Amino acid sequence: MTKTIAWVINRFDRMGGGERLIQEGARYYRSIGYRVLIVTWHYDDAVLFNGAYEKRDIIDLGAAEVARTNIFARALSRALSLPRLRRALLENGVSRVFVQGEYDVALAYLALAFSGIRYRFLIFGQMFQYPHDSAKYALVFRRNLRAIAASCKGYRDTVPLEPPHLKPVNRLANEVISVVRWFAVRRAERRFVFSRQLAWETQLQFGADAVKVRGAFRLELLKEASAGTTTLEKFGLVAEKYLLTISRLDRKKRIDVIIEAFAAAKLDPEMVLVVGGGGADEAYLRQVAERSGAAERIRFLGRVDEHDLLPLKQGCAMFLSMDIGDFDLSPLEALAVGRPVICPTEFDLDDTLLACQSFHVCEADPQTLAAEIGKVLAEQQPDCRQILGALSWEAYFDTLNRD
Repeated sequence: MTKTIAWVINRFDRMGGGERLIQEGARYYRSIGYRVLIVTWHYDDAVLFNGAYEKRDIIDLGAAEVARTNIFARALSRALSLPRLRRALLENGVSRVFVQGEYDVALAYLALAFSGIRYRFLIFGQMFQYPHDSAKYALVFRRNLRAIAASCKGYRDTVPLEPPHLKPVNRLANEVISVVRWFAVRRAERRFVFSRQLAWETQLQFGADAVKVRGAFRLELLKEASAGTTTLEKFGLVAEKYLLTISRLDRKKRIDVIIEAFAAAKLDPEMVLVVGGGGADEAYLRQVAERSGAAERIRFLGRVDEHDLLPLKQGCAMFLSMDIGDFDLSPLEALAVGRPVICPTEFDLDDTLLACQSFHVCEADPQTLAAEIGKVLAEQQPDCRQILGALSWEAYFDTLNRD
């Protein structure tokens, strides 16, 4: 009898790292004989990544759009859907559930009570990486607020120590939900994180251990040759030397730091900066580019189709990411196709990355990054693909599913 794995995720309606992880997990487990369900409250075909993944066994529970600031209404909406979530998991004979968000793990905990189905929690980011998450100010968590906020530069720059103003009903809902989250994380069969930072936060916040394991690309990527010039022709980059960053355009990604560093670096005047992605910060980032004095050498590509991502990474001189976070899929994919990478010091360096001399980290400020860009471009960068197998999706998902 085929075993069934289910992923439970609040929103499955955009292209992002968390969504890619689910799609790669579904692809891998199906390839070794499992049935995989994806259960969500918000679905959009955008998660198919321009046809790179199939639309298969997705259960959309449906939910009204509720502003995150209206914590009570949002919690009530989810509470009313719990019977549907439980029924979907039981009727489909699910034997194991993976959950990726702290809000979602609370829902899985409640829905699966006394069902005999165990869930595993994949901690894809913590409440401190998301400014809108008010749980960090709840009584059960705020005792650790200052310690965690002070633990890395990204948090110090973005996490307010004073709680947002909440209406009494939303404040009460936040307290109740946070307690449920605390129990839900502790009751997970296993917890997995991408970094030592998240393992430490999980132990501090929940008194629970977490296993560090990470994946970022398919093994086959390490063996692929150049994808050709069609994409580069499409974007007018065939004859260009360019630095590349691709992500959602929002403040968490610190693309303004990359733009300012590019303008400040003493580079070949023919070198350009290519910024791929769309998002709420696009207008702001274009203003940053105009003010930088290097606007004529900065290209905004807008949203990039899935089939164009690898060719863009293969063709660049270097990939840059200053994301506030301790792990990021996109730069490791660039590393897997043989390109040097610079990430912020928050990025967690495991033994594999420490051994890879073409992976670099520096402080996320324009002058430091500018100096690092110049240094890396001036040196011959070794190809370290032969040691990157431990960061493959195959190795990652095999570890997640072990008994």
